[in-house]
Amino acid sequence: MDFKDKLRGFLTGRYGGDPLNTVISVFSLVALIAAVVVASVFRTTAGVIIAAVMYLVSLGALVLSIFRTFSRNLSARRAEYDWFRTRFIDPFKKGSAKRKARKAQSATHRFFKCPACRQTVRVPRGKGKIRITCPKCGNTFIKKT
Repeated sequence: MDFKDKLRGFLTGRYGGDPLNTVISVFSLVALIAAVVVASVFRTTAGVIIAAVMYLVSLGALVLSIFRTFSRNLSARRAEYDWFRTRFIDPFKKGSAKRKARKAQSATHRFFKCPACRQTVRVPRGKGKIRITCPKCGNTFIKKT
């Protein structure tokens, strides 16, 4: 068997990489760079201790990323990624879609926040001063469109 076949056999059934692994790896690299900067700038005992802690955090994150990559417990790694996706990626995408939709409608509509409940209210442009009634709480306020 050549090296490629041995490597393919070793990686069979392993989890591999995902966006969470990428985030952990980038965090590890940033923490390592920060540790080097802190160690070189602050040459006091406290600076060295802080740099050592940051280095250990960086090393721990790197080990975690490698562990996740080579893990055979696929369901646990998927559960970790699903937790990460629902907490961090999905809210960003949802907010991005809202901003995109609002930008597309900005030529014909204005958006205001209700002063009472902070609900976003969409009203047509070019109507002058109008009284807006919040659909959520029923509060009325006057704005120029």
